[in-house]
Amino acid sequence: MKAVLDSIASVLAALATVAVCGLPTWFTYQAIQANVAPAWAWVSVAALAGIGIILTIAFLRKAALGIAPTRERRRR
Repeated sequence: MKAVLDSIASVLAALATVAVCGLPTWFTYQAIQANVAPAWAWVSVAALAGIGIILTIAFLRKAALGIAPTRERRRR
């Protein structure tokens, strides 16, 4: 039962990561396309998207293994 709850917590952490990293990335992209933000803002888009992807994959991997988002190994 602990593994199921830990998996759910990891999925929720992955969803939160997508929201926290994805929304600013999307709006920065939209600002660049509308010529509101300068072209060098692509650096921040790439960095934030990269960090978001890495963290989301890490949380989803933990969810698949039944590990809580704040732990390194499964609880016994």
